[in-house]
Amino acid sequence: MKLLIDTNVILDMVFKRSGCDISMELFRQVKEAGASAYITASSVTDLFYIIRKETHDTSRTYAVMENIFQLVAILSVTDKDIMDAFGQKWKDFEDCVQYMTGKNSRMDYIITGNRKDYADALLPVMTPATWIEMVKDL
Repeated sequence: MKLLIDTNVILDMVFKRSGCDISMELFRQVKEAGASAYITASSVTDLFYIIRKETHDTSRTYAVMENIFQLVAILSVTDKDIMDAFGQKWKDFEDCVQYMTGKNSRMDYIITGNRKDYADALLPVMTPATWIEMVKDL
């Protein structure tokens, strides 16, 4: 099972925002279920920028990113992903790039805290809590 993890799920953990416990549980369950978690290359740059901006500490940002890389693999964002997203004309282009990268990379699920951002997605979109419940029932 291959999961594309949205940036907001990672940021919940990093900044201990509401939902951080469920995001940490998500990664425990990913490991336990033998699933694979991915983020897009564009998420890497977004995460680095946001974490550095919030912490004002480049060294700490690199350390946090190294921890993230222990949890996820990185999907390349191709020109096809960009053009496919562009053609969809979603309100949030960044989310559409995430979606098209996941779709073109044959992800099974998109895991996000903001399901409404993926209203037009054909892939199953779940919150961390919903995915955890689904896996526990298998």
